[in-house]
Amino acid sequence: MLKKIFQRFQKKQGCVVVAGHDLQLIERDFVILDKNGHFPLHLYQVVHDSAVKKMQVHSLNDGVTVIHLNLVNVDHLKCLLRYISSHGHIIELCVFQPSFSSSSNIEALSLEEIEHSWQTTGLSAVSVAQAVIKPMLKQQRGTVIFLGAPFNNSPHYDVLSQSMFASIRALAQSLAREFQSKGIHVTYCMVEKWEGQDQHFSSSLKQVCQHIYQQPDSAWSQELSLS
Repeated sequence: MLKKIFQRFQKKQGCVVVAGHDLQLIERDFVILDKNGHFPLHLYQVVHDSAVKKMQVHSLNDGVTVIHLNLVNVDHLKCLLRYISSHGHIIELCVFQPSFSSSSNIEALSLEEIEHSWQTTGLSAVSVAQAVIKPMLKQQRGTVIFLGAPFNNSPHYDVLSQSMFASIRALAQSLAREFQSKGIHVTYCMVEKWEGQDQHFSSSLKQVCQHIYQQPDSAWSQELSLS
């Protein structure tokens, strides 16, 4: 009880939430420093799992908390926000990583598979944005980065994936217009080709996110490209 009371009045520390799919490599290399470059922000690695019935904390150390939940379940996301707050953190940066997997034969996909793709990519982007922007508005600061593909016809992704990325880009643009004046920086980061198992790629991605997070208000960019 005393610990909870102490945490309530203790100044909360900033943290990073990376939410989405295939985040294994990000856990090892995704170290974001605070805006003064003094110390690393705590990382919450939030992995989408449509099968879980409630939020699951799988591992915890001094710098990283790994959580599995259903990103399209509003109750799961509310539980996540309570968990973050109860551990003395406020969200400074949120990075949403959609599924970059692509089908070699889109015509063979069933309606159920297409619906699942939409829920775990497009709908989860909306759910995550709604969840994290609300507390950011209270503190009048925060950065939200949506990862996705370029808006041209990329040869690396099928038509379904490209349409999902287009919807995420449109979401990012809409949120940027609405919330930039309120201290929230929203940007869309175009990834030419996802190479999630490549250490150099992960390091480059981290550097881009660090750059976006540290940008002064006067230099905020709504779109960047990582190639």
